[in-house]
Amino acid sequence: MADCTSTTRKNQRENPSAAMTASTIPPHEQSDNTGNTESRAHTPPDWWDHHRLITSDEYSDMALMLGALSILTFWMFGLGILLGATAIGTALAARRPDTPGHHPDVKQGIIGVFAGIAGIVLGAVFLTAALPHL
Repeated sequence: MADCTSTTRKNQRENPSAAMTASTIPPHEQSDNTGNTESRAHTPPDWWDHHRLITSDEYSDMALMLGALSILTFWMFGLGILLGATAIGTALAARRPDTPGHHPDVKQGIIGVFAGIAGIVLGAVFLTAALPHL
């Protein structure tokens, strides 16, 4: 047993980079700048935090995206109407402040409301025009 330990120490002195492989370094002692992503424990990205509350700016962005999608999908037999209603609800949720004293910028939320209304109107017009022909 002593012979194996002395051989390992001798190899470490001769070639220190070969001795410090991912298999010999415990995971809790590895630094983050090793560049070896296979041996590092998987950590999710910062934006993947499920315990963080959604901010009003993110709600405004979602309202704008959902409103735009409702306009794009008005012809899909009710999907545009559902997305438009969701855009309006999300825009209304964006109006509430995240923290006391913080007043959110509601421009994108207002545009999301108008886009949602446009998606609902276009979807309703499409449904009334298409349903008699089915």
